[in-house]
Amino acid sequence: MSNSRTDVLRAARDILREHSLADLSMRRLATELGVRPNALYWHFPNKQTLLAALADDILGAVTIPATDLAWDERLRLLATGMRAALLEVPDSAEVVSSSWASGLSTKAIAADIVAAGHAGGLSLRDAEAVSVAICQLVIGLTIEEQTRAQMERLGVIEPSGRDFTGEFVDGLTIILDGARTRARR
Repeated sequence: MSNSRTDVLRAARDILREHSLADLSMRRLATELGVRPNALYWHFPNKQTLLAALADDILGAVTIPATDLAWDERLRLLATGMRAALLEVPDSAEVVSSSWASGLSTKAIAADIVAAGHAGGLSLRDAEAVSVAICQLVIGLTIEEQTRAQMERLGVIEPSGRDFTGEFVDGLTIILDGARTRARR
């Protein structure tokens, strides 16, 4: 029985959930799917394109808010939705970060953030800057949170007591306050 692209992405996500990004190899993925590694190349020419598709798949779970909501509320919902999607899958923030850096991902969520900001009266340049700020806050802080959780789980470090949710909310509030100020100009 052949596996679909969706099957391959689901299995890759399961490896992240059960193990870690370090354990996600084409060989392991093929073993999980009961196929030879070269069968995966039908869907993905290399691991980097697999990771980019996985990043897009993970962030594809973010619900796009209705356009009838206030633009700053749409930004807040996109940011919190992005964070929730990343927290759902261990190491996913690292997957997204590397996929975005490679240019292989669609970065659709970033475009949605730009569109919401621009609809709210931000210049295109400012909307793009807000998108960068929100995405970097979400990805960067989530990488820290996921890395820390893994190290704590392995007993490498003790729990820090950091309030990652509070840090995220505070950072997002500052970004949105700045965006509102720029939109009034």
